[in-house]
Amino acid sequence: MAIHDPTGRMNLVRDGIERMLRSRLCASTPAQLGYLAGLTNDRTWMDAYKQKIITQRDLCVERISAIDGLEVQSPGGAFYMFVKLTDKKWAQDDKQFVLELLHQEHVLVVHGSGFSAELGKGHFRIVYLPDVELLNEAFDRISRFLQNNR
Repeated sequence: MAIHDPTGRMNLVRDGIERMLRSRLCASTPAQLGYLAGLTNDRTWMDAYKQKIITQRDLCVERISAIDGLEVQSPGGAFYMFVKLTDKKWAQDDKQFVLELLHQEHVLVVHGSGFSAELGKGHFRIVYLPDVELLNEAFDRISRFLQNNR
């Protein structure tokens, strides 16, 4: 698909089309069978896992809130979060932030504008599934990166 828009008037339309194209339109048969098992079988095994994920989420929100130059809202159902770059140096260039963070501190996050040029700009995405120790190490490095690059 190609959109000819030399003046950039259709940026939001292009963004919406790209987001729809990246989503899955249907689930495969094995996935559907897995969903059925998940809905009909005993789910008590999930209690401990759910608590672990909530602990990791809360740790991320707490650590991000303590880092000058970052803001985040606690997600209600996802295992990732979009972190807002409030640091003046990086707020307008999330892609460069991600590249420099990877180069200098070896922490991989995803630039928000890669998900939506309009709505993701000035954000980055993290996944909070790693163990608490790894998350703490990553946030120590992110904090150090921001302090060293002001």
